[in-house]
Amino acid sequence: MSILATGRGSGKLILLGEHAVVYGHPAIAVGVSLGTQVQLTPRSGPTTCSIKEPDAALSEVLAQALPLEGLHIDIQSDLPIGRGMGSSAALSVALVRARAQLKGQKMQFEEVHTQAFELERIFHGNPSGMDHAVAAKGGALLYRKNEAPKALDMRPVEAVVLDTGLAGNTAAMVASVAALRPGIDPLLDRMGALSEQAAHNLNDTELLGEAMSECHGLLRQLGVSNDSLDSLVTLAKQHGAVGAKLSGAGGGGIVVALTPNGSTALLQSARERGIEAFPCSLPKN
Repeated sequence: MSILATGRGSGKLILLGEHAVVYGHPAIAVGVSLGTQVQLTPRSGPTTCSIKEPDAALSEVLAQALPLEGLHIDIQSDLPIGRGMGSSAALSVALVRARAQLKGQKMQFEEVHTQAFELERIFHGNPSGMDHAVAAKGGALLYRKNEAPKALDMRPVEAVVLDTGLAGNTAAMVASVAALRPGIDPLLDRMGALSEQAAHNLNDTELLGEAMSECHGLLRQLGVSNDSLDSLVTLAKQHGAVGAKLSGAGGGGIVVALTPNGSTALLQSARERGIEAFPCSLPKN
């Protein structure tokens, strides 16, 4: 069967600044070498999808993104779902790019960003915009609410993602932090300062690792970490990571560990313990 069009979106990791970004502080996010690809092939009759029983949100996204007749949509992803790695944003960007190719259009970042945002709204209601900015642009970005993302210089570095196996509830975590304000504002201020400082030299992996570890401590104080996340951070540091932290809203999800000196020992130890762990390169340009 001939392929009519393809599109891809990158996954993302937040290295610094989650939760603080909600209140106007900067955050640093990076595209990763994991992502989602959409492939369109022709068929007669109604459009079908490789995901046999899509939920209501996905069905609405597909219906808005692509024609209701004449296509088969094959979705392939190596991103974990519901773990804070931007899986829905990666899919939204991939669909927008596949649609553009299907129409013979060439799209600039701003167009992809805007159109993917509309699809992301179906998944998440009122997303910050950071996930699909990274999914569309890749690389390392300094993101501040209501401002255009700023590209940062960052050479590729090895990392490991460790999965708690628990799905986090972003809305609940954001609400729990909001309920603690203004008492926790100094913690949010410090998180923003860490992002600002790291943005000037992301290629010093030791300093970046230290900032990530400090940020995890601040997130613990905000109450969005838990024993599962903390234990994965400890495991990563015991096996050579120069820094590690939860990435995303917390309450579950994943830990990102920076492993510029190699990830073999950490991956082996995690798998011996039955922990889902996978290497990735960041940032993905």
